[in-house]
Amino acid sequence: MRLAAVAVGCLALLFNAPIATSEESPERAKDLAYGWVLYNYHQGEAFEALTLLDVARERGGIRGHGDYPELVEVGLMLSYGMTREARELFTGLLEDEKNDPGVKLTPEVRSQAWFYLGKVFYLEGDYPLAYENLQRVDSDVLEEADAALYAEWLYLRAQLAMMSDSFRGDLNDQVGDEPLIEHLRQRLTDSSPWAHYLNYNLAMAQVDANDFTAAQQSLRELTAAMEGETPGGELLSEHQALLDKTRLSLARLYLRDGEFDKAVALLGTMPLDGVFADRALFDYAVAAAGQGEMQSALNALGALSQRALFLPWRQQIPYAKGYVLEQMGQHPEALEAFAQAAAHYEARVDELMASRQALTEESLMSRLSFLRDSDEITTDAYGRLRVTPADFGLSEILAAEPFQQALKELNELYRMQALLNQRERQLSTFETMLETRQMQRERRSAEARLELEQQQPDEWLQQLSAFRVAIDAALAQENAEFFMTTEQKALKARLGKVAATLEQLPDDERTASQRRKYLRMKAYFDWTVANDYGVNRWAAQKELRELTEEMARFQAQRFGVETLTADDSEHSELAGRLANKSLELQELKTQVQTALGEARGILMNRLDDALQQQSDEVRRYLVASRHAQARLADQLFRAGQGVEAAND
Repeated sequence: MRLAAVAVGCLALLFNAPIATSEESPERAKDLAYGWVLYNYHQGEAFEALTLLDVARERGGIRGHGDYPELVEVGLMLSYGMTREARELFTGLLEDEKNDPGVKLTPEVRSQAWFYLGKVFYLEGDYPLAYENLQRVDSDVLEEADAALYAEWLYLRAQLAMMSDSFRGDLNDQVGDEPLIEHLRQRLTDSSPWAHYLNYNLAMAQVDANDFTAAQQSLRELTAAMEGETPGGELLSEHQALLDKTRLSLARLYLRDGEFDKAVALLGTMPLDGVFADRALFDYAVAAAGQGEMQSALNALGALSQRALFLPWRQQIPYAKGYVLEQMGQHPEALEAFAQAAAHYEARVDELMASRQALTEESLMSRLSFLRDSDEITTDAYGRLRVTPADFGLSEILAAEPFQQALKELNELYRMQALLNQRERQLSTFETMLETRQMQRERRSAEARLELEQQQPDEWLQQLSAFRVAIDAALAQENAEFFMTTEQKALKARLGKVAATLEQLPDDERTASQRRKYLRMKAYFDWTVANDYGVNRWAAQKELRELTEEMARFQAQRFGVETLTADDSEHSELAGRLANKSLELQELKTQVQTALGEARGILMNRLDDALQQQSDEVRRYLVASRHAQARLADQLFRAGQGVEAAND
């Protein structure tokens, strides 16, 4: 089973499980950010969904869904491999639940979430943490809510009990004691697939303990129990595979004890198109050879040799064929078979050496065929990359869990690297936008400064100051003429012209009458100016105040424009934030590059180790084939000399 499959199950639980709140759980997203999170989840984009949750949290959180987004985040973290972070978030959520009487998780959700967290750590090989989380499950609640998960929970606890020697001291409830294992086994129903898996693993534990008699009995009982069942649906193929594996293990115990008849009879019941058909054929050949039925053994090996020998364990078939022919007394044919085996092994050794010497990431990827959807590598329902080997020699390595995990991590890191490169291009675009904005701003600032200069604000200030001085002086002298209105000033000018004209006229009766009239008009005018002095003075002072206020506003606006043109704090802030983001992005790129190197090294080392193991095994068969070839050649040579001596 795969880690991603556990995450899928956990997400299915979190998206469908009810949560006890003051109102019903919403069927539709009440928050746009939450809707985008769900959309990305259903598109299989766990990283994008996690990013949206982080952004929403920075902007004040998601409204209207209680703690549901945190539960979704736990599932997304599990699907992305962030198991420790998921555990911390879920533990913190439960701790907050103790202190907050508001939104609470239902017991079913709580127990199932602890189960999934424990299962994730179990698959990762962190058994103390797996034990810790599985112990938090409420067994009664889990059994009532989901019987299948309850059976799996019993199985996982029994598995931890069986392997407790690897972390003894971290557990404290008799884990590892046989009574506890037996108690857990009895709680599993006999028809449960988990009961069959547990019984098989217990039998293998008996084999490891060299208790072969008990292991045979356990495997016989398991075989009989499974043969009497006919599960339907999706369990049928899994049931048949486990049954075949059980029969194969029991047959090998028969072979160990020399009970070849029982082994042949048991192996003969296995289907030729099953998962373990090839293994069964080879063991059948061994059992038939043990019975002395060399022809049957040779037929089984012949059927196997027709198939591709890309799996490492099948490399023994060419040697075994020569061995059977030798046992049948067909020495010339055996010699030829050993010679062919030696040639095959020598070519295989050269091929493996060449593969190791040319081992690079590019050469590895060229030997793998990925199924793609557009530019993305697709995955199956268990999170496994959809990949098939173009070189079938990699099939067994590719099927190994560590290699699959390393391949998945490498693919995820490459996706993250592509995302960071995209962010870097976006930041570069922002830098270009800021530069363009700065250029446009400098141009507009220059235009604004030029317009201010054309308005000559300093001269206007000087004139305002001169007006104020003149008015203050007139007020001090109570100079009524200074505050005359425009009409009064025009009338005074006309009177001045009349006076000038009268001065040029001769003194006669007519001009005397005109001068008297002028004097009356002048007196009336002076009286009017004196009478309007207060009103005119107030009007002048009002206009001065209004002009002063307008100039103050003008000065404030002028100062604001000069400040804006001289300093752009908004631009500086944006440029600073952009620079900080660029530094953070470079740090992330460096970290991802380092992680890529480590993941690439892990992948290459695992492949190199697997190739080295294959090479060592093939070399052993090569040496054995050459020894057998030399031995038979010597025997045939001596036999030939003996025949010649007898003829002489």
